[in-house]
Amino acid sequence: MSVKASGGSSVARPQLYQTVAVATISQAEQQDRFLESGELKELESYFRSGAKRLEIAETLTKNSEIIVSRAANRIFVGGSPMAFLEKPTEEPVMTMAGTTMDTREGMKLGTVTYVDTRGGFLEGLRGLFASTGGGPAPAGFRPINVARYGPANMTKSLRDLSWFLRYATYAIVAGDPNIIAVNTRGLREIIENACSGEATIVALQEMKAAALSYFRQDAAGAAVVTEYMDLLITEFKGPTPANKVRQRPSSDQQGLALPQIYFNAAERRPKFVMKPGLSAKEKQEVVKAAYRQVFERDITRAYSLGISDLESKVKNCDISMKEFIRRLGKSPLYRKNFFEPYINSRALELAFRHFLGRGPSSREEVQKYFSIVSNGGLAALVDALVDSQEYSDYFGE
Repeated sequence: MSVKASGGSSVARPQLYQTVAVATISQAEQQDRFLESGELKELESYFRSGAKRLEIAETLTKNSEIIVSRAANRIFVGGSPMAFLEKPTEEPVMTMAGTTMDTREGMKLGTVTYVDTRGGFLEGLRGLFASTGGGPAPAGFRPINVARYGPANMTKSLRDLSWFLRYATYAIVAGDPNIIAVNTRGLREIIENACSGEATIVALQEMKAAALSYFRQDAAGAAVVTEYMDLLITEFKGPTPANKVRQRPSSDQQGLALPQIYFNAAERRPKFVMKPGLSAKEKQEVVKAAYRQVFERDITRAYSLGISDLESKVKNCDISMKEFIRRLGKSPLYRKNFFEPYINSRALELAFRHFLGRGPSSREEVQKYFSIVSNGGLAALVDALVDSQEYSDYFGE
């Protein structure tokens, strides 16, 4: 069951990452229907690929330090970059003698294993003949000297490189590229304030090459890694999009700003338009969408109710959809459910949600419409909202 937001302050919709399963079910739930065959096949493919995606993420996680090391060694010179990588704190392991089991103690006991992080002799030869790693370096790239860059900046840069790889694994597990888009787009401007955007691109390219080196015998795994790492690089290169600002008709109502990346990645809600050429089924879907907006549910499905005379007129285009919404708001059914049981302030808030899709956003706005509903009742409130410039801008006729 979905939770209907019909109370409290203005609705806040935080970014929720969408797996294929969540997005598909949410879309069907919005339209009060069963999943279609194409959606079921998409879900089948998603769940079938789940084991492969988990295997890829496990491989990248297990070798994350090596991958980050190769990326760091590609852009930093004059020191050991990995010395600045912060690692999660671990509980110290004690020996039988009561001493801490560290590298020095392990050397005494002969239990230390040495690993060539470059992947062995053959990997070293590949590195010699493919020094550019994941692709051509962008113009303006210069290696960064560790000593000049400073410990604080080195720690931040290594943290960021590890962060990029970590979010790539999140996206692969979820099957949701939006995780990368939302968290990466716009970072270049921030990073360039302290580091080099070109150097970060080179590091990401090297990170991609290092990750792919673990999937040389796995074409399917390599394809998935390539898809998500290419997206990571593309999103980082892209400019920061302007904020999405909701239009408001008066100066006292400040426009709500939402980062464009969050808007683009947010849950998609279908738009319905009544047109003369639509089939009977399509017209009925538009009417049901109007019921869900105004009554918070499809009343024909939930209660076997309907306003047949209005439905007939709007389907035949005798009245506009705007007029249909107006008459639904003035109907006895709406009055009984959303006006008579409540005080004026609550009825006002509900009407805002049902006709404008938001809650009142300022004291001046509440005072203005409270006066309207107090003096003119429900009919005056519905007219004021439906005839507003905001309604016309967002919903038209």
